[in-house]
Amino acid sequence: MPESLARTSARSAPRHALPRAIVSPAESGDRWLAWTVLGLALPWLVYTRLYFFLQPRHLTFDGGVFMSLFNRPDPACGLTRTFAWMWRGDLGRAVVVYPLGPLVFAATVALVVYAVVILVSGRAVHINLSAVTVRRLILVSLLAIGLNWIAKLAWLGM
Repeated sequence: MPESLARTSARSAPRHALPRAIVSPAESGDRWLAWTVLGLALPWLVYTRLYFFLQPRHLTFDGGVFMSLFNRPDPACGLTRTFAWMWRGDLGRAVVVYPLGPLVFAATVALVVYAVVILVSGRAVHINLSAVTVRRLILVSLLAIGLNWIAKLAWLGM
């Protein structure tokens, strides 16, 4: 037996884990998720694409319950305008309105494309992440949203 293997304990031995990502036939849950993403994201993308046409005609939704109750913008305040600026290709204005907005815009478009791919090809990507990794991703996402909101409140002076 090689010397390197002789020093390997049972705890440090490599595990034969599942692959990180697998492309497999789409299941009913994958198709349901794809239709849900399309049902929510497509109308949102169309609305934000038309925002600069609708806004001067007072056909947009301004304000919200959070602003009414606390007199402060909510953590997502500015996403509509950011998406609208992104549709126009103005990254600078999009970042000024909502610093995380361009990233959210890119993720939304990517999710819509992925949903269409699932429905057309009948295949889906299944990602195997540990519970610790999922918790870390959620924590990093919430921290990014919180810092974005704090920056927005500081920028607006509210």
